[in-house]
Amino acid sequence: MGRLISAQRERRRQRQRQRRRRIRARDDRVPLLAKRGRSSWEQDDRSEGRKRVKYSGPDLPQKIWRHIISLVPMQDAARAACVSHAFLRCWRFYPNIGFSNSTVGCNGVLTKAETARKFASKVNQVLKNHSGIGLKSIKLEFLGHNSSDCSSLDSWLRVAITSEIEELSLMLSSVVATYRFPCSLLSGLRGNSIRYVHLSGCVFRPVVRLSCFRSLMNLRLYHVRISEDELGCLLSSCSALELFAFGYCNEITCLKIPDILQRLHDLQVVGCNALRVVESKALNLSSFYFGGKREQLSHGEQLKNLTMPHRRALDNAHAMLPTTMPNLETLDISLRLKADTPMMHSQFLRIKYLRITVDGYAFPRINDYISLVPFLDASPCLESFFLQAAEPMEHESIFRDPSPLRRKPGHRHDKLKSVTIIGFNSAKSLIELTVHIIENAGSLESLTLDTADCSLGCSDSETKRCSTLGQSTLMEVPRALFAIRRYVEGIVPSAVKLAVLEPCTRCCDAS
Repeated sequence: MGRLISAQRERRRQRQRQRRRRIRARDDRVPLLAKRGRSSWEQDDRSEGRKRVKYSGPDLPQKIWRHIISLVPMQDAARAACVSHAFLRCWRFYPNIGFSNSTVGCNGVLTKAETARKFASKVNQVLKNHSGIGLKSIKLEFLGHNSSDCSSLDSWLRVAITSEIEELSLMLSSVVATYRFPCSLLSGLRGNSIRYVHLSGCVFRPVVRLSCFRSLMNLRLYHVRISEDELGCLLSSCSALELFAFGYCNEITCLKIPDILQRLHDLQVVGCNALRVVESKALNLSSFYFGGKREQLSHGEQLKNLTMPHRRALDNAHAMLPTTMPNLETLDISLRLKADTPMMHSQFLRIKYLRITVDGYAFPRINDYISLVPFLDASPCLESFFLQAAEPMEHESIFRDPSPLRRKPGHRHDKLKSVTIIGFNSAKSLIELTVHIIENAGSLESLTLDTADCSLGCSDSETKRCSTLGQSTLMEVPRALFAIRRYVEGIVPSAVKLAVLEPCTRCCDAS
């Protein structure tokens, strides 16, 4: 009998030990912070008589927790704040906030008014729990509806624009710019740390110089209503500016870059139809992207990179670029080819990279590619030449013109090493240009002839998406390949790497 009682007691002790091990194993899954003290963890007595550990807050310094939460995506950090008071305290100092239709879940079948109300409700709910302290960047992308649909924009910006803010993005629907940006929020000590500003689809009327923009390095204004005087006042406040992008403003006819912008090295202008004059006194400006018609351009002599994609930007490029941009090294232009391009004698003295996109919408569309030889001849330092050819007309094909190929004697391109032609076709003048380059570029190392812009296609790779080719392109590719075999391959020196790109069978089937 005594042995039976002893066995029962031993089994009872074993069950108790197993229960204690299970409790310890469960508690060990709680972060080790629980074992450091009672400041963040509490003992909670339950009806079962067991004691449970309950987490009531982080035991690390607040700055460390805030840094950890700042590394979490905004949506995840916001969800965590909804389930924990500790994470809510960290959320009040979350540094990077961004709102768009997708982030607030407005991608459904709601009407514009319903979407605007839902967007405003979500943003109000999130910003209500944010103190504004520690906020470094905010992005408000309120697209698809008029700014008048949201009456809370001012209050959102009032929370965002503090003495600590570094990045500010406000993108509104650009159909009608009606929202007046509250420039008064930028007065005093507010915004002194701003380094990046992107405004789109609003009215910006600074009445005085904004002292808070002294640290501004990147300024982007698109679809913004602003006068020439106001823009000049704004730019005069940005002595640290390094990049200025300006576009789609029809109130500006003359864009003047003041000499106070000594750090400005990148200027981008696009879609300003009323613009007639671009004048820059920024001595260190090195890159200029101009996406409009050329009227009158004046730049400092330090400009090295020029991009002008508008098809009518450089009808007279040979006449105006050399005198105003003597240090140009990279030129990316779109133009119409003319058979009467005049001779040029070493006018682009420092250009090393030349990219030309041929206007495919010229009328009558007869592109004389060999007229580009004067451009090459005028660039004695040219090393890389990239040509985007236009789709040929039927009458331009070399197979319709049996006359001998034209030659351009007396032209040498001794430093040209790399040539790429995208959209290579059977146009006779294009083949004449290719033959001319092969015969007169003694340092040529590589020649790439891409018949259908295959560099963006699949190249027979399972991981890339096939291109959708037009019927005219599919019909032209065999003619282009035959022209390469007949007129080009046989004269390419052995030291030159020839690459002929064509669409794969899946590209053709997909089209």
